[in-house]
Amino acid sequence: MLYAMPNTDNALYTFSPRYENYLGGAWTAPAKGEYFDNLSPINGNLLCRVARSS
Repeated sequence: MLYAMPNTDNALYTFSPRYENYLGGAWTAPAKGEYFDNLSPINGNLLCRVARSS
């Protein structure tokens, strides 16, 4: 079975463009404001950006 890539038409999954840290029950930006790219292992396309905790 073939699946559509996330965030495309007919995809089973979608991602937010960016994710923060979940601390104490709230989404919180990283202290240094840094994020890293979360790339697809299939084609190397950007899936989303994730908080780089320090």
